[in-house]
Amino acid sequence: MGGHIISFAQRLARHVQRTDLVLISISAFALAFSVFARWLSGEHTLAVPTVAAKRWPVLLLPLFLWLGWIAALMIRRKYERPLRVVWRLLRRDPLWFIRAMVMLAVISATAPAYSAFKLQIPQIIPFYADPIIAEFEAAVFGQDPWQLTHAVFGLYGTVVLDRLYILWFPVSTLLVTWAIMTRDRVFQARAIATMFFVWFVLGNFAALALSSCGPVYYEHFYGDDRFSPLMDTLRAYHAHANIKAVAVSDWLLSDEAQGKLGTGISAMPSIHVGMTFLTWLFVQSRIGWRNLISALLAVYVAAIWIGSVHLAWHYWLDGAVSIVGAALFWKATGFWLKPKASLFQSVRPAPGSAVPETPDFPKGVQAG
Repeated sequence: MGGHIISFAQRLARHVQRTDLVLISISAFALAFSVFARWLSGEHTLAVPTVAAKRWPVLLLPLFLWLGWIAALMIRRKYERPLRVVWRLLRRDPLWFIRAMVMLAVISATAPAYSAFKLQIPQIIPFYADPIIAEFEAAVFGQDPWQLTHAVFGLYGTVVLDRLYILWFPVSTLLVTWAIMTRDRVFQARAIATMFFVWFVLGNFAALALSSCGPVYYEHFYGDDRFSPLMDTLRAYHAHANIKAVAVSDWLLSDEAQGKLGTGISAMPSIHVGMTFLTWLFVQSRIGWRNLISALLAVYVAAIWIGSVHLAWHYWLDGAVSIVGAALFWKATGFWLKPKASLFQSVRPAPGSAVPETPDFPKGVQAG
């Protein structure tokens, strides 16, 4: 019996790599932070993070999306024995599916912690940074940046930016799915570590240090009407075209929103911009940046950044801090896990390397 256990442990150890140690470390950090966030929000017993039953369908969405993607690929490529393909996939990396499911469970269990902590920010450090940021930007741009965007985008341009801003949610879901289900260990560790950095370090710790509410709530929290012309313009547009940003901003102040996943008020830095930038960053790291897909994603990042200012959610500086922070952390993970990787270097398969039976991207592209 003991010999079998030792043999199994030896086989298991052969599959454990530095990337697994990274995933274990960031999972431990996320779980510990989640416990702390729950305690901070009033649950004084340090309970292990759990996921409410009603949230499981949403939080398991990455797994469902991946299964659908694999099924579509098999149909497209006319695999005669799809189960054999899956078996070969699992045999090549026995821990791949277990690793993916563990990370899905960790992300699902710790995701509410982001909102739980975010809701506590104004109680820990009341909003103070907005006037400083606003004055700095006015000095840099000669006026508040929203005045520049509204000089360019009228009603219909605002509608487009508003709808693109909402598109962030499905795009982020696909991004998380890719990071979890990829079979590229290095890419998986770097991607998940960077997402956790954006969520918890930038979205919670940096947001606490730079406690701010954004132009949309400036008058509500500071009693200053500096951004009233911006909000009046958006509400006038909302009366004609149902601007979602206006409706959501009102909802976030309501009692109904308290404690819901994704709620909480915090402007600096912008997680919307940060996660959108990660989408471009991850894609260009796989296929390079001189191609149509990367170019379109770069335009999308710019649109979200402009939209965050135009729709009063953020200051221009909020997006800049997120982009710089995410880029630097991604670069740092490259030094640790892939020393030769570059922020703008396309990662290509080595000559003669085998192409996976069920790649993450369409045939011909070596994806994470």
